[in-house]
Amino acid sequence: MFSNYSVISRVSRVEVRLCSGACLFFLALGLGIVTTSSGLAAAKTPLQRFQYSLPRMGTIFRIEMYAASDAEASKAAEAAFDRAEELEQVMSDYRTDSELARLMRDGNAAPFPVSSDLYDVLAKSLWTSKLSQGYFDVSIAPLVDLWRSARKNGRLPDPAEIAKAKALVDYRNIELDPVHHTVFLKRAGMKLDLGAIGKGYAADQMLAVLQSQGIRHALVVAGGEVVTGEPPPGSSGWKVRIDTADSDAGAVPCTLLLSARAVSTSGDEHQFLEVKGHRYSHVINPLTGWALEGSSSTTVMARDSTTADALATAFSLMSVADGIRVAQSLPGVSALWVRRVGGEWKHYTSRGFPTSCHGLPKRSK
Repeated sequence: MFSNYSVISRVSRVEVRLCSGACLFFLALGLGIVTTSSGLAAAKTPLQRFQYSLPRMGTIFRIEMYAASDAEASKAAEAAFDRAEELEQVMSDYRTDSELARLMRDGNAAPFPVSSDLYDVLAKSLWTSKLSQGYFDVSIAPLVDLWRSARKNGRLPDPAEIAKAKALVDYRNIELDPVHHTVFLKRAGMKLDLGAIGKGYAADQMLAVLQSQGIRHALVVAGGEVVTGEPPPGSSGWKVRIDTADSDAGAVPCTLLLSARAVSTSGDEHQFLEVKGHRYSHVINPLTGWALEGSSSTTVMARDSTTADALATAFSLMSVADGIRVAQSLPGVSALWVRRVGGEWKHYTSRGFPTSCHGLPKRSK
């Protein structure tokens, strides 16, 4: 049944490593990710560890779980990956037959009926846009296309091209009708990009499927997103190591212990453009049209992966002070900002970010 999946079963130690951005490229090359579970006493439980991985949404999705048998684990994993495939058909901006592609083709002529999944993702997107005062914006696709070409060609976009693309970017031109479940794109030529929220939503949905199959001890990795259910048997949490922007400078890795929580890191470790000594991230500011400059990373913890995914992008672009203010206004949300200031790496955290993240100073005032 799982002949096309990478499967590992009956392993007594667990490792998970969360990287920002394109670390997942290395996963696709088979180099793996790193996690550890603490205090696991396999001999005291009949549950066994299983791991499955499969390409989805342009990266590698991975499931780790504890189940009583191969059959139980395989059935649950297959259902979760089927859910991810279903969501890729909904949210992909590469597939011309996806629901998102159909919305972009027809959604500016009249309100377009959409599935619950697409409606929910867009509703969460608009919530994040309003919360961040426009720093998060799924209508950013014209700018994403422009900067993607710039990275490929090794040159900055022309300011006139940026201005033209930016004219199509404004989340306020996306109109949702909660009664009829329709979406209306009020400006012709608008394009949507769910890359900063779609994988988080998929991770949440996959975990929900596993739980519906009776799997309580599980972790899902979807791109740079990690969401966890109950911890491994005998452990207080899934131990997840975060690669922050200063990792290459010898910084002590940030390690989090997660149980029924999610974490997302946004950074530019590999996806960036460098021109005349200036480094431009793949993270684009929808308010200016320009890519984020300089090395940085932003890590967000939340109760669900959809929220963590979207806020990691928003907080990357907002000022640290504004990001801290927003994070501390939301139940269950906390964040870590790593920024290079005056040639030195600085760390800033909102209230509630775990002190177990080694090497961090006390919370910024």
